[in-house]
Amino acid sequence: GIAFKQNQIGIYAQAGVPDLLCCINGRFVAIEVKKPKKKPTAIQNAFIDAINLCGGFAFYATSVEEVQNYIERLL
Repeated sequence: GIAFKQNQIGIYAQAGVPDLLCCINGRFVAIEVKKPKKKPTAIQNAFIDAINLCGGFAFYATSVEEVQNYIERLL
């Protein structure tokens, strides 16, 4: 797949957009990256939920292992 990192700084930034936007096997995947023991904000959770409701695959992860586990479920 491919991944795109969008800078979320400045007047044109969209609050809540996940850190990584990807296309994996034709599926839209969005990943919010967090430090261990940290959780997404309410607006980040809302964006993740909206992507999932639209048929995409969105989640947050605190490690590479978590990302791998989620992606394995996608495939």
